[in-house]
Amino acid sequence: MHGDTSIQNIIAMTMSDSVKYLLEDPNSPLRLDLILIEKDDYNGEIAIPAIFSLIDNPKDSYGAIRRIVASLLYQKHKDVIIDYSNCNVFTLEAQVLLDLVLRDILKIYKICERTKRNQLFVKNITDRSKGNSNVRKMLFSVGSQAIHTKNKKEYPDIIPYNLCVHQSKSDTLEQIEQKDLDTTSLSDYVENCLARMGRTLDGESMDDLCTVIGEILINAEEHSSTKCRYSIGYFEEKDVNGNKLGLFQLVILNIGRSIYEKFHDSDCPNKDVVEKMRNLSKRYTKKGFFTRKKFEEEALWTLYSLQDGVTSVSPKLYPQRGNGSLRFIESFLNLKRAEASDTISKMTLQSGSTCIVFDGSYDTSTREVNGDRYRIMAFNKNNDIEDIPDVRYVRTTEHFFPGTFICANIVL
Repeated sequence: MHGDTSIQNIIAMTMSDSVKYLLEDPNSPLRLDLILIEKDDYNGEIAIPAIFSLIDNPKDSYGAIRRIVASLLYQKHKDVIIDYSNCNVFTLEAQVLLDLVLRDILKIYKICERTKRNQLFVKNITDRSKGNSNVRKMLFSVGSQAIHTKNKKEYPDIIPYNLCVHQSKSDTLEQIEQKDLDTTSLSDYVENCLARMGRTLDGESMDDLCTVIGEILINAEEHSSTKCRYSIGYFEEKDVNGNKLGLFQLVILNIGRSIYEKFHDSDCPNKDVVEKMRNLSKRYTKKGFFTRKKFEEEALWTLYSLQDGVTSVSPKLYPQRGNGSLRFIESFLNLKRAEASDTISKMTLQSGSTCIVFDGSYDTSTREVNGDRYRIMAFNKNNDIEDIPDVRYVRTTEHFFPGTFICANIVL
């Protein structure tokens, strides 16, 4: 570290581009200035909230992550305990975000341990959770214990999809091969989870699933300004009132500029799409559709970006891009049980300050333009992008996510 042991230099020299972005982006809820002012009133024991979720409880979840990072980066306590005792509900995007930061901090600790002059004040990092709880199973099968220690455990009712990290530098053959491997691995995982519930996909459905997974993995890389994507999955078999259910979670995530920021950048290569977005914004403004902190331009542009044929990459270089997001969402929602009482299954996309929820309440429709068929989902009764979407499903949120994640939570 060239003698400079300041937090800023440690971040610059040792941390991944993704974690640097989390700590430095001015809109990030995990930026350093917010971490620095966290009130130290927890004596090294950081309580994870009852609902650990960036979707359903972002304020408390980001707060817990900030306190953990403050304790470890600024070494405020000799013993740091991450306490999950009161946590009953989790969604994987919150846990994986925590683990991405933990991974880099632990890397710094290992460097310090090899250098005598850089002595660590923090001596022990542990977690606390209720025995045999679903949270504990998550931690030891795909979470912190599985990722950062040698304590990974197998459970008969759990099928894990281990954290997959792929950093791409350029369009190389190796990158294409890795995407194909990851697509196959993730498709096999879905198939194994379905098989546990006695269900199978026919050949055509399986091929379609592989195609949309491949497309969404490409999107996760291309739309990330840090050129890195993360994916993780967790399946738990449960008996609920005598019914055998499978609870399936999958997260695909990137860190960097949001979808809106990518399109809003003056250097965005797809000028035609940006012009259409700007014109649509003008019409929404004229109609009085935008509402501050409820439905803003960013939400409209993010929704528009999901429609078939829309992509931020150059249409000349990649003419087939922009057909994956809605197909991916449709394919996974089609996996859920066909039960009217299912109030759990949904997919959530968050990018920047926009949150979009898919639970089957609104369907796609298909339109033909110049002989090509396009899917559209506008979240209104006419399925018309010119009309304001239902703000229960497409909304502006006060809790900014520096990047994009898709989280599937489905009952199989």
